[in-house]
Amino acid sequence: MPVYTPREQNVIQKIIKDHFSDFEKRYDDHYADKYGKYRIIRIKQAVEKFIECGDYSKGIARIKCTNPDCDHEYFRPFSCKSWYLCPSCNQKRLLLFAEHLSENVLFRLPHRQYVFTVPKILRLYFKYDRNLFEDVSRIISSIIQDFYNESAPAALKTASVVSYQSFGDLVRWNPHYHCLVLEGGIDEAGSFHHIPIKDTVSLTEVFRRRVIKLFVDRGLLDPHFARKLLSWKHSGFSVDASVSILASSQKARVNLSQYIVRHPVSLKKIMYIEENSTIIYKTKFNEYWKESIKYFRATDFIAELTQHIPSKHKHLIRYYGLYSSRTRGKATRDGSLAKYGYTSTPQETPGQDSNLEMENVSNKASRRSWARLIQKVYEVDPLICPKCGHALKVIAVITEPHEVRKILECLKRNHAPPFDKVVTKAS
Repeated sequence: MPVYTPREQNVIQKIIKDHFSDFEKRYDDHYADKYGKYRIIRIKQAVEKFIECGDYSKGIARIKCTNPDCDHEYFRPFSCKSWYLCPSCNQKRLLLFAEHLSENVLFRLPHRQYVFTVPKILRLYFKYDRNLFEDVSRIISSIIQDFYNESAPAALKTASVVSYQSFGDLVRWNPHYHCLVLEGGIDEAGSFHHIPIKDTVSLTEVFRRRVIKLFVDRGLLDPHFARKLLSWKHSGFSVDASVSILASSQKARVNLSQYIVRHPVSLKKIMYIEENSTIIYKTKFNEYWKESIKYFRATDFIAELTQHIPSKHKHLIRYYGLYSSRTRGKATRDGSLAKYGYTSTPQETPGQDSNLEMENVSNKASRRSWARLIQKVYEVDPLICPKCGHALKVIAVITEPHEVRKILECLKRNHAPPFDKVVTKAS
């Protein structure tokens, strides 16, 4: 019978534990100019949570076999929920978000992914002004609505989910937007009109002009340089629309939903050489940079990785049009979009007071157990006893430091990482 087995400490946690103190000491002299003088405050907040991920001394859940004739039990430490650093916590967030988006938000209608990219010359502005991504998200939503207004014979309500990502290959700073867009719209009678946007050249030009205008209005570009940018034949702005999702393809909806909230790095691509504090990062060959391998000093790798930590309370996913929280909340009450799947269900009760919903899944969804997620994805039940095959059950959650210390002393354990990978073995 397959059973769940925890993995050892992941390599990112190891690198940060070994070298963060050195990184912090070097920050003002070596990294502040490139990454921001006060970023170290936010970085420390995130790292402190990440380091505690899987720390038994911070609290544990006691899990015991329900078979009275079996004595198997174990303790599971708490996770940090720092998805922007922790691969384990990001994996849970990714699975929950994909489930939420594919089952509760996206219509069972054709969609297309649009990837909006800004030129290299403007990317650093997004690093030092972390509010820019919200403004550009709204621009993208308005462009999509405008294109459908011009293309459709009647007024249509559109729908889109816009996800901002700051990273590219080799952990580089590369702000761009993944947009899941309903390929068409719904008229006042509630009928869907399928209207693909085929002219990405015009879409790109409108995107370029509106973003440059935003930068001028914000005082980030002077008008003379803005006119120069507009005159460039190869502007660096781009819109890719090569990925479509058929109405019937639930798998494609799930896969794309996971992709737009993925972690900045893949553990499989990281090699940590402790002897000389070097990180080797291997990825597919990048045609632009002409490389597939990059070598980092440990503190440099930490600097590159932590630049992608979002500002506190900033949500990087936005819902627009029919996918906004307010519209979905209204639709679940009046049944106006019931034929597209928006009915009142116990799984979700969208908010009514905001057009912009946080990327966090609903409270009910977030409480869905790690056990169910693991079983759903890996077809392995982590709550099946490896000794007798009976069910395991959480019988206690222990957070009082004195009690935790007594248990750890009895078990002779101190710290272990969270369970972040599933492997199977025959019992």
